[in-house]
Amino acid sequence: MIILTVTNRFILLIGAGITLLIGAYFFGISLIIFIIYNLLCLSLLILDYFLTPDSDIFQIERIGDEKLSIYEKEKISFTVHNKGHKKEYLELKDEMPNFHFICKDKIMKGYILPNDKKIFQYEVEPKKRGAFTFENLHVRYESRLKLCMKQFKVSLNKEYKVYPNLKNLHKYRMAICHNRRYQNGQKALKMLGNGTSFESLREYVSGDEYRKINWKATAREHKPIVNQYEPEKNQHVHILIDTGRPMSYSIRGQKKLDIAINTALILSDIVNQNGDKSALMAFNTSVQNMIMANKGVGHRNKMMEALYHIQPTKDTANYEEAFYYLKRKERHRSLVFIFTDFDTIEEAEDMMKVLPILSKTNIVALILMENESLEKLVDKKVDNDEDIFKKGVAIEFLEERKKMIAKLNKKGVLCIECPAEKIAITTINKYLQIKNRMYF
Repeated sequence: MIILTVTNRFILLIGAGITLLIGAYFFGISLIIFIIYNLLCLSLLILDYFLTPDSDIFQIERIGDEKLSIYEKEKISFTVHNKGHKKEYLELKDEMPNFHFICKDKIMKGYILPNDKKIFQYEVEPKKRGAFTFENLHVRYESRLKLCMKQFKVSLNKEYKVYPNLKNLHKYRMAICHNRRYQNGQKALKMLGNGTSFESLREYVSGDEYRKINWKATAREHKPIVNQYEPEKNQHVHILIDTGRPMSYSIRGQKKLDIAINTALILSDIVNQNGDKSALMAFNTSVQNMIMANKGVGHRNKMMEALYHIQPTKDTANYEEAFYYLKRKERHRSLVFIFTDFDTIEEAEDMMKVLPILSKTNIVALILMENESLEKLVDKKVDNDEDIFKKGVAIEFLEERKKMIAKLNKKGVLCIECPAEKIAITTINKYLQIKNRMYF
């Protein structure tokens, strides 16, 4: 179905007719001229409509990758083929899902030459992970006399999947080790330290451990020589993500769960690059998904598919069930990163009770994000009794939180708390530090 809309040119013509009407009133010009003029305008509009070819001169397709990254500007693209013999001016507007996408310039405009193809694009910024269907495309094109625009609708249904931030994955492929950055493809990430795999011999330097001295090589070279080791490969690194209530809150416009998921994928990428195997578990009141330790492109894609649609809930996670589930599935001594948080000290104490299920046989690192709202309350100037009360509660909670983190560290659980924007690099550094010291 084609809809007709008039252009500014036609409106100007009608405006001229109104001038004739005013002239008829003041100067005695016949109303018949005014009527004839308007009939002529209407006739031109009808003629213009029929002179303009139908919509079948256009062949339109939705193109481009259906994978989008959350919080990143992504292009939605179309290709338009003008099968006609004249240059055409088009305006296109896509139907996109409400609420979950930000778009500043929704209308795509441009000319397309005869028998030519052209790509039209606009930018969206997804605000939620998941699968979303983009449906109809509304198209307007200019008539031959430019008195009207013909408008039609094309059904171009396509499902776009909004994934964790894929662009951040590429950005963070540079891992940090010993305060240096190694870019993928330029230099292999190699850490020499307290590993168990022999790597090479080198001359002794002050500070080296005496137990590393190779006495045979020392006798042969007539100077102290030490063995140099590198961490073993194919170690298992498990990434556990709590999707419950503490991860449902937002920090600077982003859900804590989204930040945790992005960090988990970045960490998995670094783990795999470093020769180890990454595993994933998403849990809430029960285990939602479990991907066993592995590496490679297929493994990472599997993790992406498992995580892109997971949303936070208002439930409190069942840590005991999740930890026992992992213990049954994994027999290797592993490094376990747990992305979670707690709203109350009671929740933290409940978690602490069941952490030994994992910490007795694995290295466990608990990753927490700083509570910015409480930090702001502590730093805020107080003006009244209510402000004093809120500030007092915030200080008390933060003090208790610090004590709880210290207690976890004492019990052998590596508890890391940092601002949300530093969570990825802090987690990567902790993995590299543990790997280099060969704790597991």
